[in-house]
Amino acid sequence: MPNPFADQYRAAMRHAGGGCPINAGLLGRLADHECTHGRLPGDRTANCGCWPQENAHVITLTRRLRAQPPTARRKAA
Repeated sequence: MPNPFADQYRAAMRHAGGGCPINAGLLGRLADHECTHGRLPGDRTANCGCWPQENAHVITLTRRLRAQPPTARRKAA
């Protein structure tokens, strides 16, 4: 029976020049399965809308807001 992981590992090993493809960062990275927002499917953080099972909407801001300077505090009389 063919083993697709073994075939993938051998191909990645050739690509890594004979070294370990896991240490070279070619296999086993979570980033291979993350969306552009750094979330995995089924992640419990706020929905970003990248996965089909999520119904969140991503809203693009039209302009960047500047931080307001802190107001001066007065001593109580």
